[in-house]
Amino acid sequence: MASPLAPYINSRVIAVAEGAVSVVNGRLVAAAGDTYLIRCFMKRIQYTGVSSGSKRIPLESQLDGEMMPGASGDQFYYRGYALEYAVVAADWDPAVDDESLVVFSTVTGQLDALMPNMEVRFFFGDERESLSRVQRSTGIFGGQGIDEIIYSEIGGVQLQLTAGEVQN
Repeated sequence: MASPLAPYINSRVIAVAEGAVSVVNGRLVAAAGDTYLIRCFMKRIQYTGVSSGSKRIPLESQLDGEMMPGASGDQFYYRGYALEYAVVAADWDPAVDDESLVVFSTVTGQLDALMPNMEVRFFFGDERESLSRVQRSTGIFGGQGIDEIIYSEIGGVQLQLTAGEVQN
């Protein structure tokens, strides 16, 4: 069953799942797993940063190639639902590759590519790509009363990201 939010999908996440772990020269090394293209309904709902007085403006050398939106040190949070996914080639690029040729499946449970603290590529609407980190991905919702009805109808899994723009 398609989510009632499917017509309002406004963002894409490209995430690489962790692959098999092997021992190389005495060290554990995780190979890259499948690359997922995940279509989401997300909303930018809050931020913290310089304008709120909670952070200093970081030096460029401290950003490790990232730049916060607005170049002011602000951190944006995006919350919403991961609704559809497909496994794509590791070099899949939304600016070049045609998404209409991809066959999507409905998200019905937790995806191994959306584990907390994983870095993902995030595309929100027509904005530039953001380097993002998964803050929370809770899987199937619990809840009682009206929540039990609403969450089962929405489908997908809840997703929260933090994002900062990638510097040129």
